[in-house]
Amino acid sequence: MKFGMMIKIAVKESGPNPDMNLNLAHILEQCRSKNMPKASIDAAIKSAEKAKPASQHMFEARGPGGCMMLIEVLTDNNSRTHQDIKRLLTKNGGTLADGVRHNFSRRGVVSVSGQNVTTEKALELAIEAGAEDVQETEDEEEQPLLQFICDMSDVKKVRTSLEELGMKITSAGLEFIARNVSTLEQEQLDAASTLIEVLNDYTDVVRVWDNIQAHS
Repeated sequence: MKFGMMIKIAVKESGPNPDMNLNLAHILEQCRSKNMPKASIDAAIKSAEKAKPASQHMFEARGPGGCMMLIEVLTDNNSRTHQDIKRLLTKNGGTLADGVRHNFSRRGVVSVSGQNVTTEKALELAIEAGAEDVQETEDEEEQPLLQFICDMSDVKKVRTSLEELGMKITSAGLEFIARNVSTLEQEQLDAASTLIEVLNDYTDVVRVWDNIQAHS
């Protein structure tokens, strides 16, 4: 369902042809890597073209421990969604907060499995692939993940270089990257994780970006 919403936004931004729409191409690739059936992907693109006007919004929020969040939504009723997001935040230790957006920049991100890759090796790979930076984090299964950050127009180039260097790509696309990170105590971290989970479960939410420092 979330991929369907991401497809809708990408189609709305730049049309339904993945050859002309780089962001859509990256999303479709993620759908395929998660084994989403081709019929479902095609149906999502078709319904995105025909969809009733829905608007895309970005809510700025602060969560437990002062961490920052960007909440991307796709909705046909903005005032309802605004009230619901506000309620979910208040109930879970968060609040809407103007100005949070300035702490995030939209970048190209190529994620690869970080299994058996040292920090030194990761930096070498970043230089060889033409990425600007590399961040060590974890995927949903808490497996090591390396995120190579690059300019939005360089995603394809960095991805191809990393593949040629023998790396296993898990995803590639455009994301919001935090300029400054928040380090949270375990209790705050648990509360923030619960809040992000609750937000992600809300039907109009497409993605939640945060600036929480991943624990190494």
